[in-house]
Amino acid sequence: MGPTEIAVVGGGPAGAYCALELARRCVHATIFNRSYSIEKPCGGGVSPATLAKFPFLEQFRSKGSNSEIYQMITCTEKKYRMKIPNPGFNISRQFLDHQIQKMAIESGAKLIEEKVISINRKQDTWQIETTKRSLTARVLVGADGVNSIVRQKTVGSIRKENLGLTYGYLVTGVEDEPTTMKFMVEIPGYIWIFPRGNHSSIGIFSNLKFGSELKRILDNFILSYCPQIKILSHFAALLPSATDPEFFKKHCVGDDWILVGDAAGHVDPISGEGILYALWSGKLAAQVIGANQLKTYDNLWRREYGFHLMERCRLKEKFFDPLTIEMSALLANNSYSNWPIA
Repeated sequence: MGPTEIAVVGGGPAGAYCALELARRCVHATIFNRSYSIEKPCGGGVSPATLAKFPFLEQFRSKGSNSEIYQMITCTEKKYRMKIPNPGFNISRQFLDHQIQKMAIESGAKLIEEKVISINRKQDTWQIETTKRSLTARVLVGADGVNSIVRQKTVGSIRKENLGLTYGYLVTGVEDEPTTMKFMVEIPGYIWIFPRGNHSSIGIFSNLKFGSELKRILDNFILSYCPQIKILSHFAALLPSATDPEFFKKHCVGDDWILVGDAAGHVDPISGEGILYALWSGKLAAQVIGANQLKTYDNLWRREYGFHLMERCRLKEKFFDPLTIEMSALLANNSYSNWPIA
């Protein structure tokens, strides 16, 4: 394929890494992504599993905060601290996303820092309209997040029952705290504290239908656990959070389009982890585009991680049962640490 035939809509980890992997195959894509002027609304945790699969991320550890100590607070307020072997780290997503995008550009990808506002078919190509220009592409990579316009034009938007919501704050004052997850009695989901170097992310995640309760629950937690924090900004964001395993049977590829990352809905239904699957799907997409075998993508991602996501979806309701959480905390503590913290 020619150097201007691939348009990657979205420059987060999925889109940028897809463009990077394409460039390594001498296929030079164009990334459409508005500039990184704000912090992305999420925790910014890079898990041990993500580092094991994509060790190049290790170079960014020094810009964040190690998460070798993990604290779990159960629904009954019991606290367990566990020392994690081969720990991950927490980092600013603004920084991380920009660095992966920079790697892609240095390898040969082109960047257009403009928001895509519409996409339409024009004979055998895609016509892409930004805030400033109109371009065409033969192959479209949808890496434009949970509200993907590429997804809307192909398989349709993600249904409400398969969406989650986060609400939270970027703060200072808890940078010495361990990476923390607090599970709730009122609703399924969790509260997090992710120290990230010179600031921290504190947020809450649950199913979209509980959205009206998130701010109240999070604010009450902050008042009781860390009232000394200084709030820098607040955020709220949708993310894929499948409740129906059939969701992962939806096609993520066609003759001339492909979906990756959040646009594909490839997020862990329980933990909300998305960076791992963003990079993974981006790599697989580049592989099939480079080989001019787009239709093999669905089989690839399902085989490599899709069936795992389906199983996590089936376990979701049981996982957030308070008794299951208590048992899981005790087992995790006995596995990774000899020192529970009262």
